[in-house]
Amino acid sequence: METALILGIGGVVLLFLVIFTGLLLAGRRVRRGRREGRYQYRAKPNGTYDNSSSCAAGSG
Repeated sequence: METALILGIGGVVLLFLVIFTGLLLAGRRVRRGRREGRYQYRAKPNGTYDNSSSCAAGSG
């Protein structure tokens, strides 16, 4: 009975750690991709993108 309880709790903790690590690594990858220009930044709450402060808008 004790062994099953310990294995059950250990399994839940291991599952949580695997999910947490996966989300952490995915977040780092997206952050790096945004910095390198591969992914767009999330839209503002009203649904529009504000590119007025970007370097590309003022080139000319």
